[in-house]
Amino acid sequence: MRTRYFTERKLYALSALILFTLLLAGCGGKTATNTTASVNDSLPQHVAASPSASVGGSTAATATLKRQPTGNANLSWDPTDHTLTVQLVLTGLAPNSVHPVHIVEGSCSSTSTATATKALYPLVNATADAHGVIDTSSKVNVSTGIPAKSWYLEVYNGPGLSSGAQATSIACGDIVNHDTSLRSAQSVQVPLEGTNAANQDASGVAHLSLSGHTMTVDLEVTGLAPKSQHMVHIHSGTCAKQGSVVYPLTTLTADASGKATSKTTIQNVTTIPSTGWYVNVHDGTDLSTQTGFDPIACGDVVPGNA
Repeated sequence: MRTRYFTERKLYALSALILFTLLLAGCGGKTATNTTASVNDSLPQHVAASPSASVGGSTAATATLKRQPTGNANLSWDPTDHTLTVQLVLTGLAPNSVHPVHIVEGSCSSTSTATATKALYPLVNATADAHGVIDTSSKVNVSTGIPAKSWYLEVYNGPGLSSGAQATSIACGDIVNHDTSLRSAQSVQVPLEGTNAANQDASGVAHLSLSGHTMTVDLEVTGLAPKSQHMVHIHSGTCAKQGSVVYPLTTLTADASGKATSKTTIQNVTTIPSTGWYVNVHDGTDLSTQTGFDPIACGDVVPGNA
């Protein structure tokens, strides 16, 4: 019995070894492993790696740069307690930035860095989230309701108003009320536009092209302060929901007319994604300050040539 038992054990072990050998041969004799190729290992740590080739990538793209920030304010007045509520929604601001907001007497055409001293109603400072988005409300008591005209709402660069750069108007909207009756609720929507402050009405276009693994970015921006300089980046995300830097571009230097052009060549780029990139032009070259970081023009990168 013992001899039979050990003979059967040996047969079972031999069968298992043969079966394992056949399975290994069917898989090519190799164990499967997951590997990820390193992309742009030479990039600085503050620059995100370029995305790998993906479905929908292209070899040519365009970003139409528009002034920043963009958004609107909704004003509502309650006749029962004379409360004026201002709901402010803005995108395209410096992430986590803080901005004073005022209702001012006059119109946006008269804005300057000195208008903060003429505020009729200072509102609660507006704070952007990590993506540069503001969605906040503020309440003040206004016994006379919203006037037909002669008010405007102004957003400042911030975070305070202690210097000319901080008090620069970065968004403005004239308040026009078509129903001033004090017997009923009043409601006004105010689109917020660019201002006549330096660099706050810039626009332009960026052309991206890919040849092999070399990407070229040609950039043209107008409406800048004469002789001013501006950092520019390709970021991940969108102008409405900003993300980290993917590639730094050549610094812009405006000529005497406020126009600037640049060309940047970037190596080791596998694709231009169909979505998920945007080009951001900053107010200055010192991005360690909120005023220098201020995004003044932005455009989402889309496939094709404009």
